[in-house]
Amino acid sequence: MLPSMGIAIKEDLLYPHAMHITRQAFRIVRKFQVTGLEAYSATKKVVMAATGTDAVTGFQIPQLGASHPDEPSAVVVDIKPQCQGYDCFDTFVTYEWQVYPSNFLESFSASLVERITHYDAAGNLAVVQYTPAGATAAKKKVAALRRLVLSATVTFHFLETANPETLTLQYAGMVNSAAWRNQPPRTWLCLPINGSTQDGIWYRNAYAFAYNPQTWDEYAVFENVDGVVPQDVSATIDTSGATYSGNGWGRFIVYGQVDFNAVFPNIVG
Repeated sequence: MLPSMGIAIKEDLLYPHAMHITRQAFRIVRKFQVTGLEAYSATKKVVMAATGTDAVTGFQIPQLGASHPDEPSAVVVDIKPQCQGYDCFDTFVTYEWQVYPSNFLESFSASLVERITHYDAAGNLAVVQYTPAGATAAKKKVAALRRLVLSATVTFHFLETANPETLTLQYAGMVNSAAWRNQPPRTWLCLPINGSTQDGIWYRNAYAFAYNPQTWDEYAVFENVDGVVPQDVSATIDTSGATYSGNGWGRFIVYGQVDFNAVFPNIVG
């Protein structure tokens, strides 16, 4: 590109048709007057009118993908120079942001699914015991119970510039380290973040989170070779979350944790 050669750029702040609203998008149009082009050829004048930089202020005609100074969600999608004379062009810069159907959409789905659990509705370990005839002590075993439990997913849709691939690699498979959406830590699991783009700048992203009212922690309990849990083990297991380990048992945080309030500030409870 040739030097600016004394180019001057002035924005027409009184341009009467700055805002356009269509069924598909909002558009903002800015009009710039570009002068000081006499040193350029006819073809180069058009190029400089679309890309030039003011020789005094350093202001450059906004380029494709640049954000509007007052509306960051709107980006440049079109630049149109129009010749007004030998040394003067009017350059119209169009910013646009799509309606999807708004910049935010929330959806929720839930079902009851059958799972095998070792705890009753109150969170107590399901232990059965048996005392053989003539024995002085009972044998105990953790039972496997069939239970319909809540399986819920909440999804949030945003029109934004965040790359879904980057977001997924950072946060998919993480649980909330602090209370989030009025639920305790580790009850929400971030699923892969999906998105699509037409210009490589704006993405229609979908953030999905799976809810587990019992948290996504897992328990491990010591068993004898015959599958029986020793009595002194089963008697000390704490399912409230206040204690995470004991003699013969442990509650394990199996997913990485991150503060969803900080990394997903647009999602509120």
